[in-house]
Amino acid sequence: MLLRERTAEDGLRISDSQRQESPVAEMHYSKRELVALMRRTGYTELAEEAERGLPDPVDIDQLTAFAQSHGVDRDTLIDEMGGSP
Repeated sequence: MLLRERTAEDGLRISDSQRQESPVAEMHYSKRELVALMRRTGYTELAEEAERGLPDPVDIDQLTAFAQSHGVDRDTLIDEMGGSP
């Protein structure tokens, strides 16, 4: 069985039954912490948009789609968050 990383463009949502079967946990982030991180790393306009437009909590797919729609790629954002792409 071939698996690929799900992207925001897929527009897919995982049902509760699929989530229970999935070995991968979905990551959620606090909107307040993401906005603070964006401000600290110089993305002040993006932070203002995030405050108005993102839900709380934010999952990685929502964050990725939001960042891409504002010209910030996923790898840059994750690097700024202290992770590695």
